[in-house]
Amino acid sequence: MAQHYDNAAKYIMLEYSQEFAEFMVGHSNITVLERLETEEPTLKTHQNDSTLKVQLDNATVILHTEVQADNSRKPMWSRIAGYNGFLMNLHEIPVYSNVLYLHPKAGRYDKGYYAYKDSGYEYTLRYKVIKLIEIDGQSILEMQAPGLLPFTPLMKPPEGTNPNRWLEKCIDVTASARTDRHTRDTLLAALGVFGGLVYEPQLIKQLLPEGIMQESPFFQHYIQEAKIEAKQEGLKEGIEQGIEQGIEQGIEQGIEQGEKKGTIENIIALLGMQFETDAVQALKPALESIDDLQDLKQLLLAVPQSDSLEAFMQSLSR
Repeated sequence: MAQHYDNAAKYIMLEYSQEFAEFMVGHSNITVLERLETEEPTLKTHQNDSTLKVQLDNATVILHTEVQADNSRKPMWSRIAGYNGFLMNLHEIPVYSNVLYLHPKAGRYDKGYYAYKDSGYEYTLRYKVIKLIEIDGQSILEMQAPGLLPFTPLMKPPEGTNPNRWLEKCIDVTASARTDRHTRDTLLAALGVFGGLVYEPQLIKQLLPEGIMQESPFFQHYIQEAKIEAKQEGLKEGIEQGIEQGIEQGIEQGIEQGEKKGTIENIIALLGMQFETDAVQALKPALESIDDLQDLKQLLLAVPQSDSLEAFMQSLSR
């Protein structure tokens, strides 16, 4: 779901690869040696978000980072195991994997760990899980690291700070960053895109400098990615209408059908994991009949709070 957000993050991460490498490992004792080709021939439907060859603590390793706008449909440990195997086979050096979750509610069940040991066989996988909502946003603003500024609206604000005021502060600091105008415009456009995950598009449009979203090459790149995803989901007409009507509808309405489909799939997946019954699939037609995306999102939040499938069905029938 929302692959275009992941692609937009990849664009920024590669542009500021050194900053992001330091951010992911948590210190500056790392040097990016090379950006590596990310497409995996053996995994034809996927491209890694960021794959770098780095010098870390006197060792040359692969630093691999996956970006998730929301929860992964497939268990993340399974995906990381596949990427690690591919990258180790290709480069024959250690692979350090990370998962960066953008949305505040994403990644809550990802423990960054998978292992089994039985019949003389053993396997252990550990990877770093980073959730933006757990990062101190104020400290990132004070760092003035350009590549991280677009993500600050998704980070933890200072205690007691109103969310809308926090968004405004993030925009103000980014707008005053010590960079050239083209870079500032790119950073602001990226901030607007990522902010759209949690803030009202109309508020973003109101706070950003006029024309930033429509004129920015980054935003045009993002829109192109969104159109590609929309075509894959059979929603080309809806996204194109949204683009013509501006960012507030391009994000909120043009992509709504795709978000609805993804939300339904997430509900089904979580119910299947929680209750392990074939009856879960029978709920799909009822979920698809719900037109309001917010109602579906509330049902998604209700899954972990449901003690049984019957209890969830009562929420569904309200």
